[in-house]
Amino acid sequence: MSSDGFNINKNLYPMKAKVFFILIVLIPAVCLMDGCKQNKKPSVTATEPETEAATPEAAESEAEEPEADIKGNKPLGVRSGIIEYTYSGDKTGKSTQYFDDYGMKSAVYAEIITQGEQSKGWSLTIGEDQYMWNPSKPGEGMKAKNPMAKMMTETSAKEMGSYMESMYEKMGMVKSGTEMFQGKECTVFKGDMGKVLIWEGLLMMMEMNMGTVVSRQEVTSIKTNIPVDGKYFDIPKNVTFSEIPGL
Repeated sequence: MSSDGFNINKNLYPMKAKVFFILIVLIPAVCLMDGCKQNKKPSVTATEPETEAATPEAAESEAEEPEADIKGNKPLGVRSGIIEYTYSGDKTGKSTQYFDDYGMKSAVYAEIITQGEQSKGWSLTIGEDQYMWNPSKPGEGMKAKNPMAKMMTETSAKEMGSYMESMYEKMGMVKSGTEMFQGKECTVFKGDMGKVLIWEGLLMMMEMNMGTVVSRQEVTSIKTNIPVDGKYFDIPKNVTFSEIPGL
């Protein structure tokens, strides 16, 4: 099983499988911690201010979305938000993504079941560093370098859109107009492998089919341009993070 939880036959669509994995890395998701422990390096302890282990919570009503005044490299087309996802197919469950500063700060809490095994926890992305921990296992966590995450924070929304479009093309998907989903007019990419809906750089729906592997992720609630509590972007001081190889 790959680190993202997908059972991919590596002899099937080798190039597409590689690109598919990269796309999964780009989409905020929790690393399955139990599967990563075997590769960990000597541990380090976070020194940032302590914060209580947060749990997903309902956001306030969505504020009216002003036109974003985006300057510099901002990976998303909206300033902030809280998005809830559900998963079905090869893995089931739910996740909540919190982001601010046009995607420069991002945190995800997920509860996922894959092949009968449940994984849950937080994934916090700051630059190219990703921190992962499970609140039910206090004191331990993991840290990895993710150059793809860093690339996202150093890329403008327009550049990221072009990059993602080229990635989908390598998977055999083509840009196919627009489609309304959860009240948003999304850009559609589709092909033999599946279909993806993107709005302002955010994943709205992804349905992929690679041989016997079928996976679907979709937004069930999205609120944007709202205040997001800064606690979601704090690294807990009481967690010791073990280094694992970069993605």
